Amino acid sequence: MNSTQTKCSVLAAVAFFSAIQTTISAEKNDRPALHVEKETVDFGKVIVGTEVPVRFHIQNRGKGRLLLYDVAASCTSCTTILSSPDKLEADEKGVIEARVLTAELHGDVDRTLSVYSNDPGKSRKILHITGHVWSPLELKPHYIYFPIAKTVDSRKEYRVEITNTTDEDILLSKARSDNEKFRAKLISGKNKKKHTLVVSTVPPLEYGSNKGLIIFNTSYGGLPTIQISAIANVSPPLAFSPSRLYLKAGDLKKPTRRQFKLSMDSKEPVEILGHSLNIAGPTVEVTERKPGKYIRYAIFFPEGFRVEPDLTASLTVRTTHKQFGQLNLPIQAYSNASKRKKN
Repeated sequence: MNSTQTKCSVLAAVAFFSAIQTTISAEKNDRPALHVEKETVDFGKVIVGTEVPVRFHIQNRGKGRLLLYDVAASCTSCTTILSSPDKLEADEKGVIEARVLTAELHGDVDRTLSVYSNDPGKSRKILHITGHVWSPLELKPHYIYFPIAKTVDSRKEYRVEITNTTDEDILLSKARSDNEKFRAKLISGKNKKKHTLVVSTVPPLEYGSNKGLIIFNTSYGGLPTIQISAIANVSPPLAFSPSRLYLKAGDLKKPTRRQFKLSMDSKEPVEILGHSLNIAGPTVEVTERKPGKYIRYAIFFPEGFRVEPDLTASLTVRTTHKQFGQLNLPIQAYSNASKRKKN
């Protein structure tokens, strides 16, 4: 090869690689980019019970269309997502609006929102909501968790100590529950600075989780009521562990096995009559049996089994128990968090 041919080959190679670099640069420039003006919003100091509005200003600083799949709150009971855009074009701006309910918060608060998008640089961006929730009444504890009961006839009592941290007298009255499974009453101390909230369970409870809000009135300006959560769990005589099974959406690349256990803690004798699966393809096998205690099962899903994104299958076990004659174990699909869609 002479020098002229060599130069031509070099120039051709340079041109080829330059074209590749140009293509790659163009592809990068077409990507979306989620920008948040302030990733932490501080609402300052508020009195307990205040509803705090929060706004995050966002912008797509990329060239491609930005898709926002989901905005998820770390505290679903105290943070509500009010609105968020589904998509933003290049340079377009938008707002994520939320509301924080402080009725059951206290002290320094740091709650997060997870924003899932198609931003290739960061498909999950975490935003913070901070502040301080103050109350003139100090509650110890702030939540009521009764010990796990084995029967629905369980009668338990729980006490919450309340201290007035101000110099003025605060009257407390009308303790009540929004769930008939709980009863509440107030006992005031002699010095009017100390109070006791007594919460009792009211049988018969429900198997599983019994939840209620205990509410009482106060005479403090700006704080008409105080509320505190009460939870009483009752272990059912028959229960699956785990309580549901998950499979990744799509075609299974290899045979998959999911194991679970049916625990039995019943006063009356229980027999297992049989089981059935409401989807074709997988098979069920009993792997271990200890009469009166538990049964271990395994479900085998074959290679290539199609797990639909909206899969809502279940395994049904039939028993001789009067209340739990039929037990259902849900089988659901999950997908990668970065690909979650809004409901």
